[in-house]
Amino acid sequence: MRDETRALLALIDYRMEDAAGNLQYGLSRLFLHDTLYGKKAVTRAIAGLLTPVLWLLSKAKNRAVKKADPRLAFSNTFLLSSRYAKTREATEKATGCTAILTFTDLLKRENPDQQINLKVSLKPEKQNVRPIYFRGAGIIGGKLQKAVIRYCELKFAAKEKNEAETEKALKNLEKAYTKQLSRVTDCLRREGCALYLTVNQYNMRDLLIIHACHELGIRTFQQEHHATQFNREVYDENHPVTRLSFVGEYGFWSKSEQLFHEKVYHYESFFYRPEEIRFRVTGNPEMNREDAEKTRRQYPPERKLTLMLASMQDYELEGKRDAYEQWRMDIFRGLKELAENQQIIINIRYTPNKELDLREKEAPILKAFGFRISESVPANLMEDLCSSVAIMSSTSSVLSTARLFGKMVFRVEDWEPEYSYVHVDDEVHEVKPEDIPDILIPEGLEKTVPEIDPEGIFDINRIK
Repeated sequence: MRDETRALLALIDYRMEDAAGNLQYGLSRLFLHDTLYGKKAVTRAIAGLLTPVLWLLSKAKNRAVKKADPRLAFSNTFLLSSRYAKTREATEKATGCTAILTFTDLLKRENPDQQINLKVSLKPEKQNVRPIYFRGAGIIGGKLQKAVIRYCELKFAAKEKNEAETEKALKNLEKAYTKQLSRVTDCLRREGCALYLTVNQYNMRDLLIIHACHELGIRTFQQEHHATQFNREVYDENHPVTRLSFVGEYGFWSKSEQLFHEKVYHYESFFYRPEEIRFRVTGNPEMNREDAEKTRRQYPPERKLTLMLASMQDYELEGKRDAYEQWRMDIFRGLKELAENQQIIINIRYTPNKELDLREKEAPILKAFGFRISESVPANLMEDLCSSVAIMSSTSSVLSTARLFGKMVFRVEDWEPEYSYVHVDDEVHEVKPEDIPDILIPEGLEKTVPEIDPEGIFDINRIK
């Protein structure tokens, strides 16, 4: 195995393991935001004829546009995500977001099913700062894509293993990757970038760009896109989990999130020595300060605690549904007693469009308890959060957002004891269902205006 392709093979193994036997899903994740894999043949044929023309038109349209200074390049996982729209606006103003444009990047795809909008695509947009133009259908390239598909079919999907054919496919894969890496490196060498930022390094487009950046001494950065300390995973700080790593720097939502990662992960990097990897607090990339302040003013707090219920997948509840439902009822009963003791409103927020059967079953009981039940749509999440003085949940990144807004935060013990919380933040109060009636919510808390964590809002200036 060549040293150049060790990272690629590790990424392929990671994606195929995550796909749990679904080859098409695993390949789609490998080729994310870079190829038309999975699209109809006629779509690919039309794109093959149309996109080179659109690429040339875009290049001509942006020829006079100035380069950003410093020139920070951004991944498609950042630029194309609706989650980071506000952050992107703020970043465009501060430094500009340099896009890397291939032929297929000129096709406008609409979420969530990534349907191609040809009408919009026919009018290439003028960029705020000059993009990097890479000549080709995608960063991965057709030959490398075919080599990956062939290798994965033989190694992960073939009913009968053929070692000779697999070894041949591996050699072709190594050759195609080395050649494509050289093309990406040559392109970036001419562009003078200072940094490449992504929010999910586990796709081939990112891997090739990160690898090329490392060859050229360009900084590579991953912005974490959730608060892992509240994930429903088994973590043990005495036995850190190995984490596949390609970038040299990581940005976290908060200091406690950074501490959590340092405690529970061992970073296995293919490009950087452990002592070279850098961590920093960069804030929540889904928010900007202007919107955070506006939202807080729009929804003044009342003496209310909101329980944010995190939903479970069906496979997680096989043979355990009774225990899960009992755990929820124990929390509800504890909150009823808390409401009576503390004279506080209890609001229940279900995960939007999840566990609708449980909501229908529980709602009459909750109403009888005197609880409010949120509409629980994505649009009213911040209303529920900002209008409360306290937020309670078990496994949800919303607890990190609540900390950002200065709310009292309670993490209730998971219904399965092996999912224990690794303590990294003294402002996150850990409670068991039976402890809930004894929670103390200070009087007059709704009349105070807690400061929004100054480090909790994403700021590109902390990176550049």
